[in-house]
Amino acid sequence: MPTITEVRFAHERGALAGTLGALDEVEVRVLPETSTDPSGTMSVFEFDGVDHDELTPALEGDDTVASVRPMPEFADRTLYGIEFAPETKLLAPRVTDEGGFVLDARSAHPGCGLDGWHERWLLPDSAAIHDVWEYARAEGFEFEVVDLYRRGTGDARSHARGALTDEQRVALVTAREMGYFSDPREASLETLGDALGHSPSAIGGRLKRGMKALIEATLVVDRPRP
Repeated sequence: MPTITEVRFAHERGALAGTLGALDEVEVRVLPETSTDPSGTMSVFEFDGVDHDELTPALEGDDTVASVRPMPEFADRTLYGIEFAPETKLLAPRVTDEGGFVLDARSAHPGCGLDGWHERWLLPDSAAIHDVWEYARAEGFEFEVVDLYRRGTGDARSHARGALTDEQRVALVTAREMGYFSDPREASLETLGDALGHSPSAIGGRLKRGMKALIEATLVVDRPRP
């Protein structure tokens, strides 16, 4: 059964190991639809807590980085395209080999030990998790499973349900039942507002906040905890 696994891991030659070690305050996220696989195209990373004057030399001096391309066209975000050196130790390619996907990836500063990554993976079954874990140990990774639950089980439903307020849950379920999420849409915010006794703007806000909470609960890992 498909399983979502939240993990933390690090390696002295892992992705951006030099940069993470040099910049204590930096927070890094791999942008969606990219990965830390050096065999693919250039991956895109977003950096917070650091300016270009500090970041650029750190990246250029990082032995795990083969090439760097700043993206100044995104003026409000610090984005860099990065290709990794062939000897960089990565787990994303192994996750792909097991038929899985990296749903979210952020840097992790544990406060002790190596700096590394906090990621959420979708894997086809528990055997795939075990295979990745064994591979990580054999390759010298520090590796920890933070959380694990199976898609479609009560645990997964409870995990998502607990992220919602009662009002958000009622709004989302009503919207689904009345066809608000159908294509073409079968109900408007005005219709939902009439059914629930609230204004369309109030219902729209509950739907947006509820969907944001569900995404964060099921697809996005928390910011690394100190």
